[in-house]
Order: sequence, then structure tokens, then C-alpha cells
Amino acid sequence: MEEKTEFHTRDRWLLLSFILGPMSVLLHQSVSYMLVPTACAEGSKGMLHVVTVAFLVICTISALIAAGVHRRFAENGGFLWQERTRWFALVSMILSLSSMLVIVAMEIPNWILRSCD
Repeated sequence: MEEKTEFHTRDRWLLLSFILGPMSVLLHQSVSYMLVPTACAEGSKGMLHVVTVAFLVICTISALIAAGVHRRFAENGGFLWQERTRWFALVSMILSLSSMLVIVAMEIPNWILRSCD
């Protein structure tokens, strides 16, 4: 069935991928900040590690969505909208991978420092 809109389903998924990576970094920071007093009181950083893994999975899903769209339009050429979609997918993938790197960087102090430091 032909869609009569400029905003296709793939565009919605790509926009979700574009937003999901950076937002997961911000949410990870907020959730970790809220959980630090509890981790300090319990003397265990396990929940901080679980939160980090959960947000890394979200970033991975975001990168996979963008990679799927990019792969679909990698061989197509000639049309401007296809080039723009491919470029937007590449930017979304880079943002998601960069967000993963930032989340891993925020996890390093959890491994090095004690819970109440």
C-alpha cells in the first residue's frame, strides 16, 4: 500500500535512533546520580552497573536501527532523498556509538572508586 506522506515509517525509526543515543546518555547520568546515595548506603555498586548495561543496550539498539537503514540505502544512488536518508542514518549511527563511549567513560569511576567516594 502506498503511503501518501513525506514522513515514512523508516523516517520515524531513524528519528528515534537519532534521539535515543544522546538521550540515553542524559538519562544514564540522571538515573546514576539518583542511585548513588542508595549504593553508598548499601555499600554495593551493583545497581549502578546494571543501569550502565541497560543504557548500553539501548544505545546498541539505536545504532542497529541506524545501521539497518544505512545498509538499505548504501547501494542506492541518484535520488537526493536517498542520499539524505543515508547521511542521516550515518549521523545517527555515529551519535549512538559516541553515546556508548560516553556511557562507558562514565562507568569507569564506578569501577575505580568506592561507593561513597
